[in-house]
Amino acid sequence: MDKLLQLAQSNAQLFSFVLVAVAFFCIAWVMTGISQQLFALYQRSFYQQVDKGLRDVVVMMEPGQIFTVTLVTAVIVIPVVFFVTNLIVAAIVGAIIFIAPGVVLKIMKKRRSDEFIQQLPDALSSISSSLRSGLNLVKAFQQVAKNQPQPLAQEFTQVLVEYRVGTDLSDSLDQLAKRIDREDILLMNSAIKISRTVGGNLADTLEVLSRTLREKSKVEGKIRALTSMGKAQGTLATFFPVFVGYMFYKMEPEAMSMLFTSTLGWIWLAIMVVMAIMAFLMIQKIVNVDV
Repeated sequence: MDKLLQLAQSNAQLFSFVLVAVAFFCIAWVMTGISQQLFALYQRSFYQQVDKGLRDVVVMMEPGQIFTVTLVTAVIVIPVVFFVTNLIVAAIVGAIIFIAPGVVLKIMKKRRSDEFIQQLPDALSSISSSLRSGLNLVKAFQQVAKNQPQPLAQEFTQVLVEYRVGTDLSDSLDQLAKRIDREDILLMNSAIKISRTVGGNLADTLEVLSRTLREKSKVEGKIRALTSMGKAQGTLATFFPVFVGYMFYKMEPEAMSMLFTSTLGWIWLAIMVVMAIMAFLMIQKIVNVDV
């Protein structure tokens, strides 16, 4: 028994090292499994979001290509930022890189939808004129796809391609409405579906809808002009305190450091951030007028 105790005491450091190594290996194995699951979850979510975004803006790229570019950018940029600055800034830059593709696609979709809606009244007038001249609806769409500017021509071309491969025209128009995601296109689809179902003068209906959308666009433009100052004031009211706080920190660093080093300072800082966000959201709610 004494020999066993002596042996254990003499090899205590070795046993401790072995136990620590085994524990480290187990933790690393568990963390690796969790990391792989999180990466696979992010990859699936990324593919779904980017695939939908690419289809909405009709960009002929694969989600895997965007994912590869994002990973390569992160691998190159994050270590550089870490060595130049610190871990916090590198983490923020990494988060921005991984979020950027979805945000960029949403911005592209919004701009594309805005351009489409601006061009839609002229397209409706063109379809109405084509119907009055004796063409059917599909031929009228062909004229729009041929003569109208992008992105409207590209979207109607996509509708015609889907129609030619066997998709019902109503279903193709529904897909168009999903890509554009605006109420104006729903009005056009409703007019076309009602006319194809129960009959009626579709040319006159589209002409009236064209005039209505033009007037709606004029009213929206006036509202944007009237509310632009309010939006600017809301943005200024949100970010100006950050600038003032930075200037105070440069002037009185010891006094301002209490905001970040004491419990009461963190409480007041949280209150200020919450109130600034609430003010920004309330101002945006007031100045955003839906026509």
